[in-house]
Amino acid sequence: MEWFDQSFDELTRDDLFDILKVRAAVFNDEQKSYWLDPDDNDPRAHHVWAVANGHLVAYARYFEVDGHATLGRVLVVPQFRHQGLAKDLMTHVLAGIKQHYGRLPIVIHAQLYVQALYEQYGFQAVGKVFLEAQRQHIKMVHQPLLTRK
Repeated sequence: MEWFDQSFDELTRDDLFDILKVRAAVFNDEQKSYWLDPDDNDPRAHHVWAVANGHLVAYARYFEVDGHATLGRVLVVPQFRHQGLAKDLMTHVLAGIKQHYGRLPIVIHAQLYVQALYEQYGFQAVGKVFLEAQRQHIKMVHQPLLTRK
């Protein structure tokens, strides 16, 4: 398994194609979401993904917005689920956030069915469940990964 963490400007054309293809397969085809993807956050995001046997198997992105860090588009392709890859992905994403945005709190909109995954990493649910991209979500927050001085 090979891991990557790159800014948008560092992505090759083939990297971007693979990322968008897998996101479309998971979010548009599998989950039947018709939310606009790609979006205007891609150019400012860091993109984290894993490759196994020449294929992208896990992906997420993170970036700064409105004074906090956020992450999203978290996915593991179906053939690689239930093998601990989501936890590896979160470890890589949080390491990237710590490096680039470590003094900022993290705020995410988590799909409700994976709330427990984020709780394992110290995220706490805030507020009520809401609909986003035709799915139930919950706002979750995490304290900055680096201590403020």
